[in-house]
Amino acid sequence: MATLQEFSKNFDGKAVPEALSQLLEFQDEAGFESYAQGFGLQYDDKSGLKNGWSNEPAFLGRLMPFAQANGSGSFYALWQYENTVGLHRLPVVLFGDEGGEFIVAENIKGLLQLLTLDVEPIVYRNVSFYKDADHTPSDYAKNFKKWLKTRFNLDAIEKAEQIIAPAQEKYQAAFDAWKKQYFG
Repeated sequence: MATLQEFSKNFDGKAVPEALSQLLEFQDEAGFESYAQGFGLQYDDKSGLKNGWSNEPAFLGRLMPFAQANGSGSFYALWQYENTVGLHRLPVVLFGDEGGEFIVAENIKGLLQLLTLDVEPIVYRNVSFYKDADHTPSDYAKNFKKWLKTRFNLDAIEKAEQIIAPAQEKYQAAFDAWKKQYFG
């Protein structure tokens, strides 16, 4: 489990966004992968990006991986598309363990709402957060939803598209154009 000091290394010398700092405190109490299936904040040395996508410094310098997205290697990163935008306002990219890179939230708070679905994302040609009929909630999923409402006045969502569609409309084309400099 990452300490705040270790976790802060994900953000290239910038302050940890407040929402993630508070979530790390919640995770310290609840446990890794215990409030949203497959999810956990962690220190990431960018080796997943280097080995799976590109080791170009300009590519790595614009991405800040900060969380595991599922149990098989997918992860979330902030995309620093512009230096003047605060980290809390950066879009969240989901990098799939079998390929695929998709904007999934306009910002960190959007990701927190996606986590209320309490399912692991499926990533390949697109991204989905599928929940089957016999879904068993994570041990602290209910506590997480309550925490999210109390801390940020954010409600749980019913469908991932509520968050993903506007985020992709706003950022996906620009992200796709940017990443083509580094890989196909």
